Amino acid sequence: MRGLILAAAALLAVLALRRKTTAGQITSGQASPHFSWAELTTTSTGLANTPGAGQRANLERLAVKVLEPIRGQFGPIRITSAFRSSAVNRAVGGTVSPPSSHLDGRGADLYATQGATADQIARWLYTQSGLPLRQVIVEHHTGHLHAEMQADGPPYRRQFLETQDGRSYFPWTPSTVT
Repeated sequence: MRGLILAAAALLAVLALRRKTTAGQITSGQASPHFSWAELTTTSTGLANTPGAGQRANLERLAVKVLEPIRGQFGPIRITSAFRSSAVNRAVGGTVSPPSSHLDGRGADLYATQGATADQIARWLYTQSGLPLRQVIVEHHTGHLHAEMQADGPPYRRQFLETQDGRSYFPWTPSTVT
C-alpha cells in the first residue's frame, strides 16, 4: 500500500511538472536530449518569457540541430540566453534593428563548462558546413559564443563575427585567433 501511495505521489509530481500554461504550452520538459525548455527560456529579468508555438518549434530545432552537436563535441554547455520575449529583449539591451534572433527562438548565447573557449567552439563550427548556421559571434568581452540558426534551408549564410565590446563587430575566421 505504501508503495502504491509513493507511486501515485511520483505520478502527480510528474504531471505537475508538465503543467500547461493557459496558452496550452508545456512549461517544463526537454526540447532535446540535453536541453530543457527551462534553460532555453529562463531569464534573470523576472519578466514573462513564454514562447509561442513558432518560437518553440525554432527553439527545438536550434537545440537539436545546433546545440546538441556543440555539446557532443565539447561536453556540457551552459545556455545564458536563448528565447527572449520582446520585453526581455528590451530589458537586456538586445538588438532591435535588425531584430534579435533571440526573439524568434533561433539564437543562443552559450559557453562550454569544461574549458573550451568561445574561439575554440567557433573554430569547430567553422568546419561544420552542414549545420544550419546563419551567424556565429565570438563575444570576447563576455567569453560567450552567440550561435544563430538560419530560418530557412541551405545555402546557409554562415557569417562569423567577433566583438570586444558588444557594440562593434568584425569578421572572424580561424586565422584571426591569436
